[in-house]
Amino acid sequence: MERGSFVEPEAEDTDLDHIASEEDVIRWVKAQIDTSRTFEICVSREAIVERGLRLWKRQKNGGPLNPLKVSFLGEAGVDTGALRVEFLSTMVAGIENRLFEGDGEKGKVPKYSLNDLDNEMFRVAGEIFSVSIAQGGPAPQFMQEWCYKYLVTGKLQTDGFFDTELSPLLKEIEDATDLSPYIQQILDCGYTGPIDIEQKDGILRAVALHATTKRTPMLQQLREGLEVYNMAQVMKDKPDECRSLFVIGNDGKVDSQYIMSHLAPEMSPHGSSKRLKETRILDFFQDFLYELEDSQPQAEVLTVSTVMQWMTGQSHKHLLESERQTFKIKLRFDHNCLDHSPGHTVCFPIVSACTNTVTLPTVHLQDYESFKTNMKTAVKYGASFDRV
Repeated sequence: MERGSFVEPEAEDTDLDHIASEEDVIRWVKAQIDTSRTFEICVSREAIVERGLRLWKRQKNGGPLNPLKVSFLGEAGVDTGALRVEFLSTMVAGIENRLFEGDGEKGKVPKYSLNDLDNEMFRVAGEIFSVSIAQGGPAPQFMQEWCYKYLVTGKLQTDGFFDTELSPLLKEIEDATDLSPYIQQILDCGYTGPIDIEQKDGILRAVALHATTKRTPMLQQLREGLEVYNMAQVMKDKPDECRSLFVIGNDGKVDSQYIMSHLAPEMSPHGSSKRLKETRILDFFQDFLYELEDSQPQAEVLTVSTVMQWMTGQSHKHLLESERQTFKIKLRFDHNCLDHSPGHTVCFPIVSACTNTVTLPTVHLQDYESFKTNMKTAVKYGASFDRV
């Protein structure tokens, strides 16, 4: 299959008048999936983002219009949906770090990378974003407003942009009474007029244009990738309804409340000693999530989102409200692991992400410190789908 040569579905629904919300957008793009074949990717967990981008671009077995089927090298897991969602979750987060840059709170912009542009990585990113939205993955909710407006209209606007390098320069120029210390930086941004206080507004516009125009080829290529499922057309016709899927400020990241509110523990009878242990372990789990949530990101590699992905394959909140309402994480308690394996000193939770089920070994979770150590080890080393 030639790169980027999609076969459009024969009966394509192009009527967008009924779309009135983000949920309508997601349901519409989901309906555009061509189920006549599958898009199969087999990838190693090592360097998954780089390998995933290369394999996606290759597209020898189906294409992004088709249902995505993922397998991980050396693992027995059969993709019933969890592997696909895990892959998309990892890829969207990886693309954010690999192809975008900026402030996590103010939003990110495409990196100025001509190598990635030449290798069509931004087009691949756009395809992955479309597929992720349509097939149960996270939305790329990390872009700055001006980037989204460019994707929608193709017109460049500098309002609301933030550049980690040039925005501080803009602030310094705006406040300056003498521009001589900034002459070289201003010239490097392509400004060729007189450099004095009277021309400050023109200089500020030139610097802002420099920061945005150099990234327009990346955004153009990203928009080409968003043609999958006609996502780019939906964005153009329904910009308000699509905005929260792309722009920073609409956080779809999982928090402790999201996980705890969707737990469905299978408890022992009231009044039993087993139930007391199970209740205590649930408290440990909640405290564990709170501790991760309150820790500094730089000091703690493990996050609440990581725990969610370990349990279910996905690290984001479900995009559809109907899916949030039906989503449950089953918790089971194994009180008899010493009977199963006499003489062992420790065992770890068993995860079946395909069924959103976690089985906890109660014997090894007697206090909070034991629970925390056990869970951290399990999440760090138990990502593979060895049990399905």
